[in-house]
Amino acid sequence: MATMTPVDSSHRLTDLGVEFHTTDEDDVPDHLLALALVEGERHPRGEVAMDPPASGQEFEDFGAWHVNDGNEAHFLRSGTGQVQFVDDDGVITVDVKAGDVMIIRGAEHRFRALTPAAWVLHFAGPEGADLVATQTGRQDSPWD
Repeated sequence: MATMTPVDSSHRLTDLGVEFHTTDEDDVPDHLLALALVEGERHPRGEVAMDPPASGQEFEDFGAWHVNDGNEAHFLRSGTGQVQFVDDDGVITVDVKAGDVMIIRGAEHRFRALTPAAWVLHFAGPEGADLVATQTGRQDSPWD
């Protein structure tokens, strides 16, 4: 399995509705938020801090294959990690680091922190809505 960076992530991700960008700002710039979210949904919904998973917990929570209910535009404020997506050709792994912006439009994915990481979350839905993640039931596979 080849690991990509946001800069070299391929058309396979675009076909899934996924984009990566980088910024030196402290959150997702509005022009990038506009790629996935309508006016009124672009404000930060929260920040999530994650530590690298303990042995045996790599496939729990965000580490489980899931889809979220609505479009997302997230900013990795600090840390490093890996995001994996899946298509008909297999698993696509993208290494992410602080300053990366991830836009997802319904793609199945999972995340693991490689160092302590903090994401700023932006997602579709009315004010006060929670990010709803639904596990897909895809068989766990090793993180490479």
